Amino acid sequence: MMTAVKAYYNGTTFIPLQRYNFKPSQQVLIVVDENDDIETPASKFLKLSWAGDENADEILETINSSRANSTRFEAENALFD
Repeated sequence: MMTAVKAYYNGTTFIPLQRYNFKPSQQVLIVVDENDDIETPASKFLKLSWAGDENADEILETINSSRANSTRFEAENALFD
């Protein structure tokens, strides 16, 4: 049986994008997608960089303070009644 596991190459090694329990010295078959024009969500994420000087706690505080809570699931909404 063969299982396909998506991965990316970081210039040195292949990094799986999905969880898979590889065994030590397990042989794999690598199929290369020659179409470099396709940008996956993972490749977009890996290209991101942070230019700010905030630390992780400050970033999380900014995210939490800018959230707008939805009222559609409140008791008086009766969405699920």
